[in-house]
Amino acid sequence: MLKYFILLLFFLQSCENNQILGERELLLKKIEAFSFLNAYHHQLHIMIGEEEGDGEIAYKELIKGLSQINNDGLIPVKNAASRIKKYKESSESVSELDYLVDYYQSGLSLQIESILRGYGFLESFPSDSALFIYDRIKKVDTN
Repeated sequence: MLKYFILLLFFLQSCENNQILGERELLLKKIEAFSFLNAYHHQLHIMIGEEEGDGEIAYKELIKGLSQINNDGLIPVKNAASRIKKYKESSESVSELDYLVDYYQSGLSLQIESILRGYGFLESFPSDSALFIYDRIKKVDTN
């Protein structure tokens, strides 16, 4: 009997550890991923030769930044960056990473905006205001 009770406790505890993200947490992750890509977009442009700078240094900065952020939304970016075995400006893997980030960042922007539009917020807004706007809308929505 004690054995079954202990198994039941382990089962219940494991169920509690499988946290499902709420809408606010999901939005926060999207904003964090968008902000990260926005902050490192300059490095990508240096890496592909569109902007002045040392591509090798820009590559190392991007890789370091990716290693320091824990956001599941950036898994495709991390995977694409890991396919760059040795930085070279004209390499296919560097170009693929740039394409991915361009489209991925646009997609995140649309997702963030769509969550707010789902609450009737139709105005343009700076990306760093999205969470504030969401919290304000939800406060009004819950009353």
